[in-house]
Amino acid sequence: MFTPRIIGLLAILAVIATAALWIYREGGEDTRNANERQNNEAATRADEGALDYDACRDAGRVWSFGAGKCLRFEARGRN
Repeated sequence: MFTPRIIGLLAILAVIATAALWIYREGGEDTRNANERQNNEAATRADEGALDYDACRDAGRVWSFGAGKCLRFEARGRN
């Protein structure tokens, strides 16, 4: 039923399938690592921004969320 030619073909197909699965999983791992790296960088920037925000408020200034920086408080009087 199974000739040496069929057994050889099945072995080659098994090797190709194993290699394809390994490449697929490695690609997913690279993507997960890249996402984790981006998340860590974003968290670090958020922590730094929170410290800047607190320091800005402590100095009596106004934090501009749109600009992402501390602005001087402009007192507006009557003209």
